Amino acid sequence: MVFEDESSDENSSLPYMHSETSTDGLNQEGQNCGFVQWVDEQWPPTMENALLKLWSMVEESKSARVDDNLQSSLTIHHLTEENKKLDAQYDKLVKDVHQLVDFQQDRVVDFSYLQSAVTYQHQCRAELVAVMNAKMAKKDAALEKLQQKFEILCNLTSAQATAIQNLKLKNMKEKQLRIEAQENLELKNAEFTKFEEKLTQEKLELKFQVADLLKLKENHKEEKQMQEFKITELMKAEEKLKEKIKGIQAILEN
Repeated sequence: MVFEDESSDENSSLPYMHSETSTDGLNQEGQNCGFVQWVDEQWPPTMENALLKLWSMVEESKSARVDDNLQSSLTIHHLTEENKKLDAQYDKLVKDVHQLVDFQQDRVVDFSYLQSAVTYQHQCRAELVAVMNAKMAKKDAALEKLQQKFEILCNLTSAQATAIQNLKLKNMKEKQLRIEAQENLELKNAEFTKFEEKLTQEKLELKFQVADLLKLKENHKEEKQMQEFKITELMKAEEKLKEKIKGIQAILEN
C-alpha cells in the first residue's frame, strides 16, 4: 500500500494563497497574495488581517501535516518491515510445514503454531489499517475545519465587497445630487443676475424718464412764469389803455 504525501502537492486546494515565501511577504509592497483586485485598489485592514491569520493557519496546518506524514511514513516503514519479517517467517513456516509433511506423512501435524502466526499477521495488518484510517480521519477533520474557515472568510469578503460597493453607489448618488443642486443653484444665480441686470437697466431707464419729467416740469414752470409775465404785461397794458381812455373821455367831456 502506498500513501501520498499531501504536503508535497504544489497545487494546493487554495492556489491563490500559494506563496514561495513566508507570510511576512504579504506585507511587502507590490504583493497581494495572488488575489485579483476586483473591488478596490487596496483591501481593508480587517480583510488583510483575516487573510494573514488564515494564511498563518494554513502554514501551521501544512507544517502539522508534514509532521504527521513524516510520523506516518516512519510508522508505515516500521510496520512494513515487520510485515516483511512476518511474511518471511510465514514463508519459512510454510516451507518447514511442507518439509514436515513430506518427511513425516504418517504423523499428525499440529498446525496451532501456524494458525497463531497467521492470526498475528492478520492482527498486525488490521492494526496498521486502523492507524492509517485514524490518521486519514484526523487529516480530513483538519481539512474540513480549514475549509469552513475559508468559507467564512469568503463570505466575509463578499459581504465587505457588497457593503463597499453599496457605499460607493450611495456616495456617487449623493455626489450626483450635489452636482445637480450646484447646477440648479448656478442656473438660479444666472437667472437672478439677469433679472438684476434687467432691473438695473429698468431703474436706469426710469431715472432717465424721471430726469426727462423733471426737465419737462422745469420747462413747464418756465413757460408758466413766461405766461404769468405776459399776463402781467397785458394787465399793465390794459390799465394804461384804460387810463388813456379815461383821459380821452375827460377831454371829450370838457
